[in-house]
Amino acid sequence: MRDTNHGSVFTANRPAMMAAAFHITGSQDDAEDVVQSAWETWSRVDIASVQNPPAFLSVMAGRLALNAARTQRRRRETYLGPWLPDPIVDDGSPEWAALHRDGLGQALDFVLSTLTPEQATAYVLRKVLDVDYASIAEVVDTSPAAARQLVSRAQRAVTSSLGTLHGDQRLRDAAALAALADAVISGDVASIAALLSPDAILYSDGGGAVNAALHPIYGAEKIARFLVGIAAQPDVVLVPSIINGSAGLVIHEGSAVTTTVSLRAGLDGIAAMYFVRNPDKLRRVQP
Repeated sequence: MRDTNHGSVFTANRPAMMAAAFHITGSQDDAEDVVQSAWETWSRVDIASVQNPPAFLSVMAGRLALNAARTQRRRRETYLGPWLPDPIVDDGSPEWAALHRDGLGQALDFVLSTLTPEQATAYVLRKVLDVDYASIAEVVDTSPAAARQLVSRAQRAVTSSLGTLHGDQRLRDAAALAALADAVISGDVASIAALLSPDAILYSDGGGAVNAALHPIYGAEKIARFLVGIAAQPDVVLVPSIINGSAGLVIHEGSAVTTTVSLRAGLDGIAAMYFVRNPDKLRRVQP
């Protein structure tokens, strides 16, 4: 017998909606606003008339997240330095369980943030929520054929940046991060550089509020020296964490959380690193 209780149906689908909204917007606040708005609409729907509630809620969340992403894109035009998705650290609560379970990490969220809002929305609806192309077309206001093209272009961008997504990526990232942390603690620039891809890139998001690189740092040796400089700061503690579903570190300086770190391990070493230092994005990360 089908569940016709608004609250229980919404609760069952809420984690997936939250994760999808976050993948589209890269913002914890925006994702929570999307889900709250979805509930306000869903609570007034005649549930008996909805043939497939999970699909209905996925489409609703996608449409709301697309609107939020369009607004956010305009706000980011004045952002100082690289913009990175919020770091959401796994604390064992069910709120973001789906996000951490999918293991996609900040690397994918960053690539999605570089796409058009329509491409990111189409990709997430198809690849994360398995929404059909006809429904995706309704969300982005286009034809099913054009929706398929949006997903295809987004997939090419993801593959170009990250390579093929593998099921063991989280384990590979964790192993690479552990080796990197040991090398950074040793302070040996050559050992650190050896773990990085020759064309590695490091993004540092400070939002103009704290010291951070205003431009990406390219190259293994430059990144290695940058990391040694961070480790040389007094009272720095590195805490292994799951961030946005993949391996990461939370950096404490004294009693304050100052940075989150995640990375993407490629075939020839660590290909990309993502440092979030903007205090606004760290306010929910607990020491």
